[in-house]
Amino acid sequence: MLKKKGFTIGEKINFGSFSKVYRAKYNKKDIAVKVIDLEKTSADYRNKFLPRELYTLRKLRHPNIVSIYEIFTIGPKIYIFMDLADGGDILDYLKANGPIPEEKCKIWFKQAADALAYVHSYGIVHRDLKIENILLDKKGSAKLTDFGFSRTIFDPRTGKRLLSETYCGSAAYCAPEVIRGSPYNPMLADVWSMGVLLFVMANNAFPFEDSDLAKMLYRQMNKKWEHTKKVEKLLSPEMKDIIQKMLEPDISKRLTMTKVLAHPWLRGVQNTALKN
Repeated sequence: MLKKKGFTIGEKINFGSFSKVYRAKYNKKDIAVKVIDLEKTSADYRNKFLPRELYTLRKLRHPNIVSIYEIFTIGPKIYIFMDLADGGDILDYLKANGPIPEEKCKIWFKQAADALAYVHSYGIVHRDLKIENILLDKKGSAKLTDFGFSRTIFDPRTGKRLLSETYCGSAAYCAPEVIRGSPYNPMLADVWSMGVLLFVMANNAFPFEDSDLAKMLYRQMNKKWEHTKKVEKLLSPEMKDIIQKMLEPDISKRLTMTKVLAHPWLRGVQNTALKN
């Protein structure tokens, strides 16, 4: 079936607990395919999270979001054919190069922020933002991926905006309201995660240690974080300011994605590719 549609599968390049990613070709073009083995997934994933992810993937089209070519269900497996990101992810870049210089941070962050603002414009939230989910293509552009925890923020029956209650994502990137376990505005939780993401890009370290969640929550709520000494003196006041305003524990004061993109630090940034 796949060959008849023009798709062929090559070598494995990544894997998770219930999925594998392979190189693939579509009519001779190099792409990737994520293969999900439904027999290894939970009922909760099959009935709730997977349908949301597939809905999101089919709906979104943006230059800084990994594009989907086709989705097939064959037996107990789902094949998601998508863009190939030859440059790895930002975690790979940090491991190889250390802290990312501010100007490079600015371009990659702007691309990811543009993508997230686009996602939010459709009433969809990501809920698992982290450096591993920002891929780099061979031209050096950042691409947002992994919508496994995504969902719409509107009730399909009433159209009313919904709060989230699910603890999603990696603890180190989670906003304090998510850590507390209270109903939360997932768009603002995404903004917090973007703040952590930018901090990690610049420092090659996390603002909060997540081994003790109670202690982490205390530090989040009391703004007890700081840049590494080596990096702190290199960052512009504008970059420090945007990070501080995204890592704002008071959701009434935290920036929205619209305000993030309007921040002076991102003023005049062109959405250009960067060679890794």
